[in-house]
Amino acid sequence: MEQIIKVVVDLPLKKLNKEFDYLLPEELNSKIKIGQLVRVPFGRRKLTAFVVETDARSDVDKSKLKKVESLLYQESFFDQNLLELFYWTASYYHAYLAQVIKSALPPGITDGKIKKKQIEMLKLNPEVSDFKSELKKIERRAPKQYLILKYLLENKNQDHKLKAVLDIAETSRQTVYRLIDRGLIKLYTDNKLRKININSNLKAEAKIDISLNKEEKSILSKILEDHQNNNSFLLETNNNRRRYIFIIKLVQELIAAEKNIILLVPEIEKDHIFLEQLNDFFADKIAFLHSSLSPAERFDQWQQIKKAKVQIAAGARSAIFAPFKRVDAVIIMEENNESYKSQEHPLYHARQLAVKRLKNSDSLLVLESTIPSLESKYLAQKGKYNYLNFKAEKSQLKTEIIDMRKEIEKGNLSDISQKLKQQITKELTDNNKVILFLNRRGSANYIICRKCGHVIKCDSCDISLNYHQEQQKLLCHHCGMEKELPDKCPECGSSFISQAGIGTEKIMVELKELYSKARISRVDSDLTGSEVKKRLNLFKKGKIDILVGTSILIKNQFYDQLKCLAVISADTALNSADFRAAENNYFLLKQLKNLSVNSKESNFIIQSYEPEHYSINTVLESDNKIFYQKENTVRENRNYPPYCRLLNIIISGQDEEKTAQYSQQLSAFLDNYSDRYLEKFGEAPAVLSRLRNKYRWQLILKFSSIKNREYIIQLIEKRFMEINGDQSLEIRIDVDPYQML
Repeated sequence: MEQIIKVVVDLPLKKLNKEFDYLLPEELNSKIKIGQLVRVPFGRRKLTAFVVETDARSDVDKSKLKKVESLLYQESFFDQNLLELFYWTASYYHAYLAQVIKSALPPGITDGKIKKKQIEMLKLNPEVSDFKSELKKIERRAPKQYLILKYLLENKNQDHKLKAVLDIAETSRQTVYRLIDRGLIKLYTDNKLRKININSNLKAEAKIDISLNKEEKSILSKILEDHQNNNSFLLETNNNRRRYIFIIKLVQELIAAEKNIILLVPEIEKDHIFLEQLNDFFADKIAFLHSSLSPAERFDQWQQIKKAKVQIAAGARSAIFAPFKRVDAVIIMEENNESYKSQEHPLYHARQLAVKRLKNSDSLLVLESTIPSLESKYLAQKGKYNYLNFKAEKSQLKTEIIDMRKEIEKGNLSDISQKLKQQITKELTDNNKVILFLNRRGSANYIICRKCGHVIKCDSCDISLNYHQEQQKLLCHHCGMEKELPDKCPECGSSFISQAGIGTEKIMVELKELYSKARISRVDSDLTGSEVKKRLNLFKKGKIDILVGTSILIKNQFYDQLKCLAVISADTALNSADFRAAENNYFLLKQLKNLSVNSKESNFIIQSYEPEHYSINTVLESDNKIFYQKENTVRENRNYPPYCRLLNIIISGQDEEKTAQYSQQLSAFLDNYSDRYLEKFGEAPAVLSRLRNKYRWQLILKFSSIKNREYIIQLIEKRFMEINGDQSLEIRIDVDPYQML
């Protein structure tokens, strides 16, 4: 009897977002499993497809079903449990199922080109009983054959790679073939795991002591033993160094209890040293899943997890899909990091998927951060998470905020304050290193008065207006409000009003004029990864005096002896068109502060045109309570998450007028269902108003419930996405957005 299977084809199109039925050829009847990849005829093409059901029934007559052409791999890549997670992710984030599956699996496998690494091996023929006499026969006549056979006999309990044996005997394959012809040895192939080389080139120390202090032991005990009623923990760690020691110890305890663990690290390059330490501690018990590995390496690491060869899967966001049959614990490092929210389809958040993966009553979720997200703090207050925290350690780090408005009043129009200039001079005199940080995150510029610090904002949305140079206008990317660029500051009347934005190259020019004898360098996204590492190492070794850089220089566990770190402008992240601007700004400043918090008698200097803003002045505090209180009040008053559910809708197209009209039609349609949502912003050009030669418009909706949001999304899909015959227009739906771009 011919077997029917259901597959999802690797083609992310709306009309193909479903399973298709195929017949199996007889030779595959007993071999097919969920999670395998097959090649199927699809129209006039041959496509890769993912098997999602075996022994299926079909509403289509068997005579009309096409047959599977071939099986790409003997291995299965996912099981029923992981498949259910794929379905849930596609449903919640309104993504194509094929997109979800493909984003989870090792890259490149759908082409069928990634294979197991096969090594040629040698072994003695077990059928030969008297090797000593054979050795005597060839000792003088064939000395190279003699060397090989003697070596294999002396090391009979070891595996022998053909290449290694040939190198030892200093001979060629022909020598081996003659021994094979004599029936003395056998040549075979063995599948070998590709060894991954985790080398950051930024190694801080070879070994670390992971013994815990009394407070840490108490917290560890609560996580491991005291979670009968709630197995989710929010852990605020404060200290940058101790947090890594604690997590290693926690993983060690879970391994001893025979648990399977997913450990997420948001930015691999930033925490590369930590990954090295994990590899040192857990060697054969850990696999890594992240984009720094080659496709072939990720293929091997994925199969190691799938075959239960390891207990730990460590990596970035997509490692949440690690193919454990059972997941016992998920640990999310730096849980507030926005990297956990994908900005490419499917637009999932790893933290949300972690909750879905942990189904067992004794499973464990640990959300760790030195500065937890406001949403997580809110859920902890509501009792959804058990809240634990490390006490902040006393530090000799001196933090100072410099008001750049007063610099203007003194006639200093430079981007570097007099105080910072003096501090840099002092550090250079004392042979200390200096880091100057510039935040170039965000794509749009804002207008600021350099005298009073006033930023021109939208009257309705209370967010900074973005300056569009082509139109020479200020525009709100939420509601569409437009303003002319003023000649004078509307707050103080000063003519010192200008577009904000400082670049690393501009700062470099100024520094070289001020400190002509200093060795000055920069690191930013213009450089390759290897060049960045090279310059960071030169800085660490004392061969660079002043390092200027963007967020690319943030490397945890690296700047142990840093004496001075200064933020050139603390207002850049603050004045973005995002309701999380204050939170992001605070997180960034605290992150930078933590880079040098382990150093004695060091300085952290913050320059700002708005030093009284709570996201800046609360950085002076030893804990985060005051910031959270103020930010929580702002969010509640303006009804932003965690007090509502958000939906960001991006309409894009190659024709500017058509895109705008389509956005207006969608907005007018949604007005008919205003009882289902709390507020609607837009239609308006998106923050990134043109991307990849497409014009982009935006609608943002606030909801009081997931149910109402789901209702509206389904309406949009049915009325606008399914019946849209114009392929030049696209609607992107972002559920629980993190970046309003």
